[in-house]
Order: sequence, then C-alpha cells, then structure tokens
Amino acid sequence: MLALAATGCVAPASTPTPSQPPHILLVTLDTVRADRIGAYGAPAAATPTLDGLARDGLRFEQAIAPAPLTLPSHATLLTGLWPPQHGLRVNGAGRLADSIETLAERLRAQGYRTGAFIGAFVLDRRFGLDQGFELYDDEIPRGATSPRLEAERPASAVVDRALAWLAPGHAQSAQPAQPFFAWVHLYDAHAPYSPPEPFRTRFAERPYEGEIAALDAQIGRLLAELERQGAADRTLVAVAGDHGEALGEHGESTHGLLLYEATLRVPLLLRGPGLAAGQVVREPVSLADLAPTLAGLAGRPLATLAPRGGRDLARDLLAGSPPPAADLYAETEYPRSFGWAGLAALRHGNWKLISGPRPELYDLGADPAEARDRSAEDRRAAQAFAARLAGLRAGATEATAPAVDAEIRSRLASLGYVAPAALEPGPGSPRNPREMVALFRAYEEAEGALLAGRAGEAARELARLVDQDPDNPVFRGSLARARRDSGDLAGAVELYRQAAAAAPRDPAVWYDLAVALERAGRPREALAAADRSLALDVANPEAHNTRGLLLALAGQSEPARQAFARALELDPRHAAAAGNLGNALRALGRVPEAEAAYRRALAAAPDYAEALNGLGALAVEARRPAEALPYFERALALRPDQHEARLNLAIAYEMAGDAPRALGAYRDFLARSRDDPNFAAQRRTARQLAARLAAGPARPASEGG
Repeated sequence: MLALAATGCVAPASTPTPSQPPHILLVTLDTVRADRIGAYGAPAAATPTLDGLARDGLRFEQAIAPAPLTLPSHATLLTGLWPPQHGLRVNGAGRLADSIETLAERLRAQGYRTGAFIGAFVLDRRFGLDQGFELYDDEIPRGATSPRLEAERPASAVVDRALAWLAPGHAQSAQPAQPFFAWVHLYDAHAPYSPPEPFRTRFAERPYEGEIAALDAQIGRLLAELERQGAADRTLVAVAGDHGEALGEHGESTHGLLLYEATLRVPLLLRGPGLAAGQVVREPVSLADLAPTLAGLAGRPLATLAPRGGRDLARDLLAGSPPPAADLYAETEYPRSFGWAGLAALRHGNWKLISGPRPELYDLGADPAEARDRSAEDRRAAQAFAARLAGLRAGATEATAPAVDAEIRSRLASLGYVAPAALEPGPGSPRNPREMVALFRAYEEAEGALLAGRAGEAARELARLVDQDPDNPVFRGSLARARRDSGDLAGAVELYRQAAAAAPRDPAVWYDLAVALERAGRPREALAAADRSLALDVANPEAHNTRGLLLALAGQSEPARQAFARALELDPRHAAAAGNLGNALRALGRVPEAEAAYRRALAAAPDYAEALNGLGALAVEARRPAEALPYFERALALRPDQHEARLNLAIAYEMAGDAPRALGAYRDFLARSRDDPNFAAQRRTARQLAARLAAGPARPASEGG
C-alpha cells in the first residue's frame, strides 16, 4: 500500500508521433461530479453525449481533482502541475507565472492554432491561463441589470463562440490542414442551479442533474460540428470535470471547504485516434495527468513534471494497459480565507489521507462514503502518508499578482466564492474546517439571501455567525455589507473599521470602508479610506473609480477626471469608470471627449442607464431635444428609479415644445424622488417649472375681462 510509484513522464522516445497531428478538443465541466452521469452509473441521468463518448472511447473510473476550486484545478489541467507548484491555490488571487509552460503554449509552438472559450470570470485572463492561446474569449457581459451576468455566461453562448471559431473559413484558420487545440469551459452546473428549458421542467425536482443534462446537449453541438466537418476521426476529445459538488455529503452543500470524494472525484473521458473503444481505466489518476497525456498523444510531449505533477499516460492508454499506481495530491486553501485551517490530501490506490488539524485516513475500496476514519487503528500508515504529503507540499511556488481588488471580490461573490484576504496571524491553532461545516453552510445561505436583495434577513443570520466565530473576517465583512445594504450605515462603518484594525494591510477592507463612509455622507473620511486602499494597492480600478466620485462630489472635476482615466487604464472595460469619466469631462466642457467616454461605457455595458442619461444631457445642452429624448426614455426603461434621467426627460420635452408631456414628467419626477434627500434642490426647481407650465402661457393684457 505504501510503495511509492514512479510519477515521471514517459520519455519522449516512447511517445507516439502521428504523421498527421490530431486536433484536440478539451471541454471542462465546472462543478460536475462523476456519479451524476449515466456512464458512471447514474440511472436517471440524461447524458447521451457523454455516455456515447465513454462508449466510443475510454472512461477513467477514478479521476481526482487537485482542488475543489475552479482556478487551481484548471491551472493544473493546463500545466500538469499540482497547486503548490503552479502557485494558484484559491480563486481570485494570483497569476500563473510566465515561466510555467502550458499545454496551449506547447501546442502552439508546434504549429497548432489555439482558442479558449470561457464561461465564468473566475478564469478571466488576468489570472494567466491565457498563456499560449491566440484567442482567449473571456468576454463576460458586464451589464448593470444582474450581478451574476457580470460573472458568468451560459454554456450555449460559450459554445456559440467556439463553433464560430471552429467553422471552416474562420479568420484564424487560413490553413485548412492546420491542427487546432480548442478549450471550452462550461460553468452552468455551479450553484444556484437553474437549467434552461426543457431541462428546467424535466428536472424540476433535481435541478443540478438538469444543469448537467443541458451541458451534455451543448457538448453534443460541438461533436456534431466535428462530424459535419469530417474531422471527428482526427480529433482527440477530452471531457473533464474540474471538481465535484458535495450536495450535502459530510454536511457540505457546495464545494471548496472539504476534501472528500464528493468534491474531488470527477468525470474524465477520452476519445480519439489510437484509443480503443470501451476502455475503463480503474486505477486512480489525477487531472494533473491530462495535459501531459494529451501532449503525448499528439506527439508533442511536455517537459518532465515528476515528482510533483502529472504523468504522460499515452503509451499505456494506446496499449490498453492500466497506468501504474501513483501518489495523487489534492488540497484546499479556501478555508484559510475564513481564518480556519487549510487541508491537503494524498491518495494512492484505494487509500487516502486527509491532512489537517485532525488527520483522517480512509480505505475507499471498503468505505467509498468515507464514513470510517482508520487513522487511529492504522497509525503507521497514516504517518507514512503524512510524511510523503509533506514532501510534496515543500517548496510551494508563490503566485505572482497584486492584491485582490474590489471588483474581483464582488464578481467572485456573485459566483458564491469568497476572495482571499490579507489575514493577520491569530492566536492559537486554526480551527478544523470539518468542525465548521455547519457555520459554512449557514454562511452560504446568508450570502444567498444577500445576493437576492434580502439584506435584513442576511444581516440577522450573519450577526449570529459573528457571535459564534468572532475572529472570522469573512463573516464580519459580510455582516458589514448586509448592514450597509439594509440601510444601517453606522453599523456598517463600525464593522468595517473593526475589519481594518484587524487587517490593516488588506486594501479591500479600506475600500469597503470608503464606500460605506461615502454612503453615510462622510466624504472626507471616505476619501481618506480610498487613499489608504490605493496606498496598499495602486492597481485597484474600483478604488480609483470611487476616489474619482468623491473628488467629483467635492467639485474637483480635473482630479476626478484623472482618477477615472486611471481606472480605465487598469480595466479598459470598466463601464462605470467610463461613464463617470464622461461626467467629469462634461463638467470640464470637453464635450467631444465626454461623448466618446459615454459611448465607451455603452460598448462595455449596453444596458448602462447612466451613460445613456449622459448622452441625452449632452444633446440637451446642445439644444437638440429631439435627439435627447430617446436616450432618456431608454435609460428610464432600464432604470425607472433614475431620478436625474426623469428630470432631464421633462426638460427635454419642454425644450421640444411638448408642454403636456413635460408637465407630466415633472410631476412624475417630484412623486418618485420625494423620499430622496439628494434631490431636494432639483425638486424645488422642478416645482417651479411645473407650476409655470400648469399656469399656461401668459395672455396679452387686451385679452380677458
């Protein structure tokens, strides 16, 4: 059981070298566990495409993810390195080092055209997985109507982009015989589960399985295109889950906290030239083995990765032989974001050790549910596993990246993830995540309420969690956000001040404090907090944007313009910063530049009502009311609560000579803004204008009695 198997790559001399390199299609399925697919024994699954791949190719019965998180697992999938070696340990932090070779870089250097099509912000190019791709399509819509739309897009949209790239005659496919490597990432099975029709109705009681059925249909579209092109026999198709989903096992609802098989065992299917149909590989393998194996099957082997990475299994798979047993590594550093202990796991054959504050040892052959911890009765085995695990974790690579900014935090939150914070070391030993699972589950439910707009409900639950785990920075920060969103600005400010005192080097905490202070009507203190955030992380576009808003409130239009421009330099698709830049330029009288900024905002977010209002205001100021009216009307259709656009609409109607509509719009503005103290001055002006219109035009003295 404890013999250490060789984990090096197969030497290049033994790797197949096909005369015509195969195309490679890699599809990664976010949050899909193996036992919900028909080929893996799920009797009620609707996965005909995946089942067909298993029938026509080979299926890995025990494929293990290196982490129950999207970014670390995909970094392993594309490099063959385990997280301690590639350095991406959690979602939202770090960037893959340029010195690490990816599968895409290796294939592109060998004449492949390469394209990636991404389903969620968690794999945004800023994290470095774009290395080697000619096209890295991570263009997630950034509209203002739904927070989740800013973080993910449906599988159908991702597959549409991939099919357009794969189609003959595409601009990047000038050489018809040129092999391609296409990576398609589908995120839909992530919570909350909301499959499209007809799967929503069909799986009304099992929405997670409905998401997987919908994904299966989208994979079918990709495979149908290969058939249509006559390229199916030349294409090596790989489908892999990046991690699973707990679905209540061991008390965990989703994933990321624990290292049990529910979140580590994933589907892995291969079909392609030279691979016999119907093979089942029963020896456990790691997702770290996939990149070296794909490169080996293509005759373009990666550099040797042993002893801390994946293996090239090409020779064994082509021969129909089982790969040798090996040590398989997994970890989760996610609990550290909550101030708890991280976990690591080592699997060899059916035996698995989970290392943490209380080690656990399982014999998965006899106990697949991981219900019986064997660490006490098999003490020597547990110690041997622990020693090998420590060796694999030694000399971990640190990812290269600036601190996590507020945009990353908010967009990860919309996906259900906590971004890592710059925690100060606390007293005593970190708590065991296994013992905190009930609190974690309650936290996820509170976050769901907060994202759904039920801030008061969320605040009550989060206050209870803070009482139970007072040193938890995530619980305290979420409670502050819930109080801020529920209108308790004083309570939010106090909590953010406590968080800043506990983690004074965390720029995101200072940013959150700045936002809360601004909403509380304390702009000077807010500006000081924003400056403190930028002193710790000068590359945070959100903090520059917030600083610009505070400077604009103080009447400092030119410094505000500079702050907005800097935010756009850091994030060229930052719609709010572009719109705010338009406002600053308009205040400075730089009309053509202001118009360009507003249009830039709309290019990034077509439903950005503030930018539409800005374009309308420019038209009014140029005395072109007919041109202005459609902008204001569209802005109000998107944001009926935008009082400034409603007042501007009334002014435009009056300028256009439409007194009845102008009077109605003034009255509508007065009614809708009556509880907003920020529009007190505008209401006084609107009342005067409405009264004048209601009185009608003045009549000559000769008229009347």
